[in-house]
Amino acid sequence: MSRWMRLWRRMSTFLPPLLMVLLAAFSWWVAREAMHAGHGPGGAPEPPQKPDYFLHDFHTSSFNARGQLTAQLSGAAMQHIPGNNTVHITAPVLRVLSPQGVMTTAQAQNGISNADASNVQLLGDAVVHRSVPGAPELTVRSDFLNIFPNAQRLSSNRPTTVQRGATVFSGGSLEMNGLDGTFAMQGKVSGKLAGAGG
Repeated sequence: MSRWMRLWRRMSTFLPPLLMVLLAAFSWWVAREAMHAGHGPGGAPEPPQKPDYFLHDFHTSSFNARGQLTAQLSGAAMQHIPGNNTVHITAPVLRVLSPQGVMTTAQAQNGISNADASNVQLLGDAVVHRSVPGAPELTVRSDFLNIFPNAQRLSSNRPTTVQRGATVFSGGSLEMNGLDGTFAMQGKVSGKLAGAGG
């Protein structure tokens, strides 16, 4: 068990950069789009089930001051629901590239965010992946990931897998704190260490 705890701590140091870069880019984009949608024509709000803002097969990119690509977000569809002020994205795919060449991607069947992007949910085959030159790749998989960018927290109440290189941990749920880099799994937890048999 102590060996697992040491490995948890070691792996947790790679999760905060992964999540914070991802959430910063996704939150910025969703908040911007929600703000633009909120500046439409005046009048009474439409019913919650009817979108007032809709995009098909959209693709957006952001660049730094030097004109270098930093993030791309695409999806099959995006709509803003004024009744509950949420943004829904079908098949979202987010790619974030750091100046150091670190590529972070996230995708799911669906994504939902509130207006200020303080809560982002990825639903259905949610995958967050981080690739660092010269280091093992890190991947988090679940059917549901609940992300709170302001609190720097990620959770899931469904089975989740965290993999770094050949080391894999799976559990019935996930709680991750990006402030101190710790995370925990509950339920039936299993693990496979790199280089270990069985």
